[in-house]
Amino acid sequence: MNDQIIQEKKADEIYCPSCAKPIKKDAVVCPHCGVQIKELKVVTEATTMTHEQELEEGRKQLGGIKVYYWFAIVLIGLYLVVFVPITFTSNAVEGFNAAFFNSLQYLPIMVLVFGIWMAVYIIPLVGIIQRKPFSVIYTRVLLIITMFYFPIGTIIGAVLWGRINHPLAKKYLNFGV
Repeated sequence: MNDQIIQEKKADEIYCPSCAKPIKKDAVVCPHCGVQIKELKVVTEATTMTHEQELEEGRKQLGGIKVYYWFAIVLIGLYLVVFVPITFTSNAVEGFNAAFFNSLQYLPIMVLVFGIWMAVYIIPLVGIIQRKPFSVIYTRVLLIITMFYFPIGTIIGAVLWGRINHPLAKKYLNFGV
C-alpha cells in the first residue's frame, strides 16, 4: 500500500493517458512511463542568405558539371592522343607500310572530328567559368545527349540536370531567375 501513494493534481499539471499520474502541462513525454504526451513543436528561424552566400552556393552547384566537362575533355583528348595514332599505325592491314601510308591521309580528318567533339565540351565549360547564361541551355542539351549516349548516363544526366536547374546556379550564371 505504501508504494501507491495517491498524488494530487496541481493547477499546472495534467494526467498521463497511459499511467494516469500527474505530469507538467508542458511535458512532451511522461517521466513515469515514457509515453509521448504531445508532439514537440520546434520553431525554426528563417535564415536569409547574403548575395555572396547565394553566389557561392550557385558556384558549388555547378562544380559537378565542371568536373563532368573536364572528364569528357580529358577522355576525348586521351583518345585523340593515344588511340587514334595506334589505330593508324597498326599492322592489321597487309604490312606496316601499307597500313601507315594508306591511313595517314585520314589522320587530319580524325583530328578535326575529335577537335570538334572536344570543343562541344569546352564551350559550355568556358561559359560556366565566365558565368555566361548560354551555358545553362548548352548544358541541358549535352545532358540530354548524355542520357542517351551510355547506360549510366541517365543517372549522371539526372543528377547534373538538378544542379544546372538549381535557382542559385541560374542566379550565379545570370540566367534570369
